[in-house]
Amino acid sequence: MNKMRLISLMLCGIFILFGCGSDETSAPVEPQMPNYFPDTVGSRWVYRNPDGSEWSREVTDENSIHGEGFHGFVYTPVSSETELDSLKPDVFRVTDSHVLFGIGEKIDRYVQNVLPASVADELAGLELDITIEPITHPEFVFCQLPLTVNFQWDAFRTNANGSIVLQNLVLLQFPFEVEVSVKGEIVAVGSLEIPAGSFEETYQIEYKTEITQTLFSEAEITQQRQTVWFAPHVGIVKIEDESGVTELIAYTFPETIEN
Repeated sequence: MNKMRLISLMLCGIFILFGCGSDETSAPVEPQMPNYFPDTVGSRWVYRNPDGSEWSREVTDENSIHGEGFHGFVYTPVSSETELDSLKPDVFRVTDSHVLFGIGEKIDRYVQNVLPASVADELAGLELDITIEPITHPEFVFCQLPLTVNFQWDAFRTNANGSIVLQNLVLLQFPFEVEVSVKGEIVAVGSLEIPAGSFEETYQIEYKTEITQTLFSEAEITQQRQTVWFAPHVGIVKIEDESGVTELIAYTFPETIEN
């Protein structure tokens, strides 16, 4: 009898220790921290431009056209067809070592619309036939992970080649080339306060863009500079360029629950 009682007590101890089947109460699951560069569908950011106007972007479903792992951005209001801003990509993807922006469609629109118009302005009054060869579309490397101060990298490089025929005369055919290169560098890390909140850790990233246009064997070089403040798990919180400062004023991330 004592032996049976001892077995019963042991069984009761086991049930108490490991729970009692279907009556077990699960511990609450905490919401998962947003990704280092948030890519959850429904994530949304609202920005204010230097002129006071506002715009937003939101992450959409994976873009199967561009391949596995890609997500799209939807902008409100819709971005201009001729706008060439590498920080406003159509699609993006995040890997273990990089955050990559897909700007191929923007490059296409620029090459097919803005570039010929620019060449035509240079030769105003002449009848022109402008052709542009197909170009490759490498992704814009927004950053490499982990982020390290003073680290530099080649963010983007591409070139477009074409030809101009004047007055419909084949003998008056001239080549032209446009080369675009962007270098990135993490120049500082520190705290930042903006309308969307205060952030203890933001990385200041500087992009230097060089555009070289070669026409009639003469090269014209244009340089641009753009500075971005990036807060891990939040995203781009501030942008500064020739037009002024654009700041994040609000953001929302849908809660994701770990299974």
